[in-house]
Amino acid sequence: MIPKHVLALLFATALVVLAPGVSAKSDSRAVVLVSGVAATTPFTTPWSACTSGFSAGNTWAYLRDYLVARGYRVFTAPASVGGAKVVETADPYAGPFAGCPKQLPAEMTINAIGTVDRSASNVARFVKYLHDRYGVTSVDVIGHSLGGVIGRAAIREVRLNRLPVRVRSYSTLSSPWDGVMLADPIDPADPLSACDGLQICEVFLEALLPLPGIDMLVSNIDPKNLPTWNQAQIGALDGIPVTLVGGSYFTKPGGIVSKWPNDGAIQLRSSLATEAPDAVIPHRTCHAFPLTHSIYVSRGIGAADDTAITWNPAVGAVLTAAIDRAGTALKGPNRIGCPPKPPGVVFGP
Repeated sequence: MIPKHVLALLFATALVVLAPGVSAKSDSRAVVLVSGVAATTPFTTPWSACTSGFSAGNTWAYLRDYLVARGYRVFTAPASVGGAKVVETADPYAGPFAGCPKQLPAEMTINAIGTVDRSASNVARFVKYLHDRYGVTSVDVIGHSLGGVIGRAAIREVRLNRLPVRVRSYSTLSSPWDGVMLADPIDPADPLSACDGLQICEVFLEALLPLPGIDMLVSNIDPKNLPTWNQAQIGALDGIPVTLVGGSYFTKPGGIVSKWPNDGAIQLRSSLATEAPDAVIPHRTCHAFPLTHSIYVSRGIGAADDTAITWNPAVGAVLTAAIDRAGTALKGPNRIGCPPKPPGVVFGP
């Protein structure tokens, strides 16, 4: 059995904001990685990361290094439980990481157990900081888990506040576009019934439930509530190509259709935004892989780290393609690889 405080971080692996097809060719383009629920992620730059333990925390270390090695300017947005300034840690479930760059103040740090909109404001401030400090004028945004939701709200703020930074593309990894299965119990009297019998999901959920403020956060991403929030985000992604990546490691013949397959925390249909109208995501491309939600899910079932969605080279290749094609993607076909539009969902304006 995996300790509860370990699995509390499973869902944490969250959001990433990427800067536009970032390479040494353009000092004004950047990739920013943003984390989600219960994550601890240190601020890192393209030139400076943590020198011991995970280079950028356990959520983004692999993909951060993968992208940097290919010439992209990558920044990780800081995140901590409670939203305080990130501190180095030897905790094997939050890191470990040490020897990191100087960390940023709380107002630019995601509260990993806070509300989506508050975290989005901090990410928007972080993007403004990248402009002021490093001359960044365009970014590609990538979100993992709840980070995908936070990132989308941050993009909306960047645009509404007319910040001098253009978002070239947006990618999400195992993000709950249509709600998260963990917030949708089959039996309202039994929260664990949300997992439909998947043990790793049940242990994970047991670890999340006691966290302070988790009720409000989970309510935000309840399948019954998220469509309303999605409506409020219409227009945020206009003119931005979106790439959706989901995991399908866990399957259950005869299981509840809305929950299977899943990655241990997020169901594939939600990661691929099956129910999200075109007004919310005007241009999308979808990819599904037999991967888990995070390395903690993978390690919890005894699988290799590269079975996790943020630790897999095939996902890295998808992200580099999304960044590199950002300038021309909107001229190409829409909904490549995406599930068919379900009946009863209104697509379009």
